[in-house]
Amino acid sequence: MRIGLLNPGRFWICFFLIFLFSRFGYVGSPISAAEKKDSAESKDSFNLILPFPDITAGAGQQVTMDTEVVNRTKNPVQVQLSTDSVPKGWEVGFHSRYPSYPIREVMVQGEKSTTIEFKAQIPERTKPGNYEIKVAAKDDKGATSHVEKVTFRVTSKKVETGGLKLTSQYPVLSGSTGQTIKFTVDLKNETNKPLTTALVAQAPPAWQVRFKPQFGDTLISSISLKENATETLSVEIDSPAQAEAGDYPLTVRARSGAFEASTNLKVTLKGTYDLKLGTASGTLNTSIIAGKKTPVDFLIGNLGTAPIRNLSFVTKKPEKWTVEFKPDKIDALNPGTGGVREVKMEILAPPRTIAGDYLLTLTANSPDTSKSVDFRVTVSTPTLWGWIGAGIVAAVVLGLGAVFVRLGRR
Repeated sequence: MRIGLLNPGRFWICFFLIFLFSRFGYVGSPISAAEKKDSAESKDSFNLILPFPDITAGAGQQVTMDTEVVNRTKNPVQVQLSTDSVPKGWEVGFHSRYPSYPIREVMVQGEKSTTIEFKAQIPERTKPGNYEIKVAAKDDKGATSHVEKVTFRVTSKKVETGGLKLTSQYPVLSGSTGQTIKFTVDLKNETNKPLTTALVAQAPPAWQVRFKPQFGDTLISSISLKENATETLSVEIDSPAQAEAGDYPLTVRARSGAFEASTNLKVTLKGTYDLKLGTASGTLNTSIIAGKKTPVDFLIGNLGTAPIRNLSFVTKKPEKWTVEFKPDKIDALNPGTGGVREVKMEILAPPRTIAGDYLLTLTANSPDTSKSVDFRVTVSTPTLWGWIGAGIVAAVVLGLGAVFVRLGRR
């Protein structure tokens, strides 16, 4: 083999190839680092996605933002949610969707995502300016945590958002327990395109809410709205038969894609009154002795749903009889078994009352309701008067006998 010096041309070719190999190795190093970074990031159990970290809204407006919690593992992950640096008077937090309830944790299935709502209610008197709120999320094992910032640029005037608008001219109605109460709401499409809108209601447990057209009995759960059109809907609400008197708030929501509107309604229940009178034994009769005061224990209860106030007692009784109640008045009789009261009724028949059965009518009166029951009283005479009566009868019989004997001799 013949070995000699390299040709200058070959020398430069070899030098160029060595340079390329060295550059290839140098370039490959950052790519490997990026891969390692991605691998490190993949250890996070979840991601928190707040799509709008900078929002402009007016004082008094409510901001609602769909928030995604993405599980990056194959196993379910439980994520704890919290907020910090919330301005005084602001109502800020996370809510579930349909129905909307305040939440502090969310469970996300493996390799799935869950959408929740981040809501912020800006007070009416908030001064214009920038307000920053911190949102924190971490899994229950503490392996992954995220802190995001949302900036609110508050203006003195409310920001026109378009979308849907839901209003009620009469948002507070009164009725009795068990009665169907009907609200009327106006749903407006403020966009320039047709919208198919879903209707939902957030009501107390066991309450029934139905949506119907303003004129018609068809039950609906959604409605199609033309561009810039308004539809009037009927919202029928049934309360449970045993619902107590009081104020009950409800929320009606309409949603179409990213557009959402809600209106707050309130039902004021007057409750029902169901007065019951009786004795512990269940009988409505007693026996007394003429001239002797006899007590009878009476029970009075309220099986309705509203308190009965200023309750008093009256009786329809035979002439010259005396009937007294202790107590003679009840300020308030609450509903349920806990409100049952015992009243002592004292009956006095005159001493010369003829033995027999008599009828008393007992009435419990209040400004709200009244209840009457008939009470049978059996009167007997004292023993002394019994002997006197027997003597009088015997004397009458003997007198009549003597008269007949004398007349018979004639």
